[in-house]
Amino acid sequence: MSNLTRLMVLGAVHQFQPVHGYFLRQELITWHVDEWANVNPGSIYNALSSLKKDGYVEEHCIETQGKRPERTVYKMTPEGNVEFIRLLRKVIWTVDAFDTKSGMVLTSFMFALSRQEVIEVLEHRVREIDARVKANGYHVEDVAQSETTPLYVREIFELSTTRLKGEKEWTETLLQRLHDGEYSFAGEEPSKRGRHQP
Repeated sequence: MSNLTRLMVLGAVHQFQPVHGYFLRQELITWHVDEWANVNPGSIYNALSSLKKDGYVEEHCIETQGKRPERTVYKMTPEGNVEFIRLLRKVIWTVDAFDTKSGMVLTSFMFALSRQEVIEVLEHRVREIDARVKANGYHVEDVAQSETTPLYVREIFELSTTRLKGEKEWTETLLQRLHDGEYSFAGEEPSKRGRHQP
């Protein structure tokens, strides 16, 4: 199981607990995790089993409804909460020039952190994006000076730069909304505009 699958399943249990695997599968499908996180919806049950074996989730109860098969309902253990936050921080403090996963993970689970930490993460990400954009400019220069690299390879870095600039614009907009009090975070009262309980 990849660390990203582990993080997505742990985070979803954290958000919806107590919860059974079928609900998690259906919910994560609506997040399109199969597209941006490469999480196979069928792997969620295996992930729950592995997380239980590792002591990060535990059985809360067995749920029965009508003629439906029994469903095991899970909740986080204290160790699971620590592992979830550790994995989350490991991902969100990093910006990849060619990959959007860290930003998608941040938006999925930022509610589990304090507003102050999320603001600091976003400010850090703006600085990281600026650095990646600057590096891409040097990569374009390298392509132009190379005697073997085809000139059109520069478009890899141009595309990356354009995507990063779009992410920076979104990040700065989100930062302003968080400063204005939008959403609710760990330690805060639930927001009227949000649906989850931190």
